[in-house]
Amino acid sequence: MIMTVSYCCTDLTCGKSPLREEAAGLRCPNGHFFPFVTGTNVPVFACEEEGSNEYAIENAAEIHDNALQWVFRTFQTDEATLRKSLIARLRLSKGQTVLVTGAGAGNDLPFLAEALDTGIIYAQDIAIPMLMSAVERHGAALKNSGVQFFFSASDATNLPFQDGQFDAAYHFGGINLFPDIEKGMAEMNRVVKPGGRIVICDEGVAPWVKVTEVGKMLINNNPLYAFDAPLASLPAMATDVTLSWELSGCFYVIDFVVSKTPSTIDIDVPHIGRRGGTVRTRYFGVLEGIDPAIKARIYAEAEKRGISRVSFIEQLLLRDEF
Repeated sequence: MIMTVSYCCTDLTCGKSPLREEAAGLRCPNGHFFPFVTGTNVPVFACEEEGSNEYAIENAAEIHDNALQWVFRTFQTDEATLRKSLIARLRLSKGQTVLVTGAGAGNDLPFLAEALDTGIIYAQDIAIPMLMSAVERHGAALKNSGVQFFFSASDATNLPFQDGQFDAAYHFGGINLFPDIEKGMAEMNRVVKPGGRIVICDEGVAPWVKVTEVGKMLINNNPLYAFDAPLASLPAMATDVTLSWELSGCFYVIDFVVSKTPSTIDIDVPHIGRRGGTVRTRYFGVLEGIDPAIKARIYAEAEKRGISRVSFIEQLLLRDEF
């Protein structure tokens, strides 16, 4: 079955308006236009300036390939084994729609197609040379699979997709270089349906390896290995969070389930005991500048009356003459 490609406007004034395809690109109802890469149907929503870094140069994919081969030889594994293991954490099913952010030269795409069997994959990267290498390397071959592929040059921190458009999202390498990691994670979380899984992985030596001589040598060789897994950047409502490491403890992997349900923690349950109060009142109800001697007298009087300190202080503050 042929599916219709679905993108939306990334201009912040448009509210994710759906785009209409024209001969040379995609246009939103408010007039914003996103051209196709010349000779393709790959839309450009955002891209790095040509030559601005090693991913935005003509032979970027070959340089990246060489770096990856060094990784696999150094850590004594093979690419297929690692990528299949990571993709398995998405727990994909036939017919699902998956987003790949920072797709690079598309090395994960054949393995994702194999895991899906049928479905749709959207692959994005902000570096056009890398992205077009993915199209050239895998576009024709993957046409024979049961999976449809759509590519876009776009910013992973401002994705051209509607909320809840995907069943899962996947990111292999590169999130350490995001200008705003938290925003990148938030965007993946936004476009994945509740209950969908997200897998994110990148260089980062585990704490117990980082203190070893080998860990220090790896960080000296490539400063990206000094990165800690960005757990603090996870969406607040993420559930079923797992952190692990591959490649002998030198490549962190975070996977979690998307949730849009706020925490069920009740912060208003009263404490029993001499202090009293609740989580909320203990946090927001701090009294400043109280003389220690007066505080001691208040505490002693509360104990004498057999009530909590919070209850006694509230009684004092709420008296009619207050």
